[in-house]
Amino acid sequence: MRYLHKIFYESSASKFNRAYEERFNFPSTIRLGIYIKPMDQANIYELYYVPTNKMISLITELYTISMDFGTTFKNLPKVAQKQFIIECISEELYNTNELEGIRSSKEEIVRSTKDILFNRKSKKRFESMIKSYFRLLDDFEYPKTPKDIRTIYDDITQGEIDPQELPDGEIFRKDVTYILKKSGSGKVIHQGITPELEINKLMGKLLEFMNSDDLQVPNIIKVAIGHYYFGYIHPFYDGNGRTSRFISSLYLSKDLGNISTLSLSRGCNKYKTKYLEAFEITNSIRSRGEMNSFIEVFLEILIEALKQMNAELKEKSQLLNMAFKKINSDSILGNVPQGHRDLMFVLAQNHFFDSSSGLTAGELSGIFEKSAATIRKIVKDLLELSLVEQRGERPAYFCVRRKYFEE
Repeated sequence: MRYLHKIFYESSASKFNRAYEERFNFPSTIRLGIYIKPMDQANIYELYYVPTNKMISLITELYTISMDFGTTFKNLPKVAQKQFIIECISEELYNTNELEGIRSSKEEIVRSTKDILFNRKSKKRFESMIKSYFRLLDDFEYPKTPKDIRTIYDDITQGEIDPQELPDGEIFRKDVTYILKKSGSGKVIHQGITPELEINKLMGKLLEFMNSDDLQVPNIIKVAIGHYYFGYIHPFYDGNGRTSRFISSLYLSKDLGNISTLSLSRGCNKYKTKYLEAFEITNSIRSRGEMNSFIEVFLEILIEALKQMNAELKEKSQLLNMAFKKINSDSILGNVPQGHRDLMFVLAQNHFFDSSSGLTAGELSGIFEKSAATIRKIVKDLLELSLVEQRGERPAYFCVRRKYFEE
C-alpha cells in the first residue's frame, strides 16, 4: 500500500483529499480513538492504520527472530547469561544517551551496571536508570496513570536533566516546548501539547489505549502507535525520548521477552535519521493521522537491531562451545581436579561475554558458592600453570591468559 504522505506529492489537493477519505473509510481501516493536530492549521485528525501484508510479514519476522534469540540465550550457562545482560543494558543505555545528546562512555556505563549488580559501594552515574532496566527484566508494572509516567521519568532521567529543564507543572511541563529539525536548520517541526491539563488528558487517553484488552490492535502495533503518540504529546521539556523508549521496551517485553526488548535504543540510534524522519512525517498534514509508515519503520528498526544482537549472541555462543571443548581436552588440565576446569570455563564465559578486565576472587567465590580461600587456591594453581593471568591489584582481576583460545 502506498503511504498517504507520498500520494500528497503526486496529486492535486482534491485528489489527495479523496484518497484520504477513501482510505480512512476502508472497511479494513482500524481507527484508534486518539487524535493529533498538525502544526499551522486548524484540522484535527484521528489516528488510524490499514492492516497490510507487509505489516503482517514484519511482525512474523520479528517474532521469529525473537524466538530464535530467546532459545540461544536460554542455552547459555548462567555466568554468560548474566554478562550478556550487563552488556545489553549497557549498550541500550549508551545508545539512548547518544540519541539524547548525553555524554557518556560505554565503559562508564558497564562499570556502573556491574557495581549495581554486585552491590558494590561506590558513586554510580546513571544508577537510577540502570536499576529501572534491571526491574524491566524482572517484574515491572505497566503505568496506569499520568503520575506513573512521571515516576518512570524521574527514575530514567535522575541527575541527567538540567535543573532549568525539569518539569515545572504538577506532573508534566506547564509551558510550551518546540521540537526542532535535527539537521541543524533550526526549523520547528512540532510543538508539544499545552497546557498541562491537556497533556494529562491525552496521556490518560494514551494509557487507556495501551492497557486496553481490545484484541483488534495487536500489542506490537500498539507499542509502535504509543511510541509515536508519546513523542507527539511531548510531556517534558527534556528526556522524552529515553522515557518513551523505556516504556515501549516495557510493553514489548510482553511479546518479545525481556532481553529482546533491550535492542530498541540500539536500533533507534543506528537508524536515527529514519527514526526521526518517521516522527516528522507522521506529525505532518501530509499523513493526516495515517500510522502505516511509522508502524512499519518502527518494526523494521526493531528487526534490524534484534538481528544484529542475535548474530552477536550466536557468535559468542559458538566461541564459548569451542572454548568448552578446548578446556576439557587440554592435557595440562587433565591432571587437575574438576573444580579447576570449572573455574576456567567460568573465566571463558567472562572472556567472551564481557569486555572488561576479568573477575575478582570475591566474584568467583559468589559464583561457585565457595570460600574465597578455596577460590584463591584454585586461581593460584592456574596462575602457576600459565593458564590464567592477573590484572591489577586491590582488587585483582583474573582472566584466561591472552591467546589461550587461539593456540
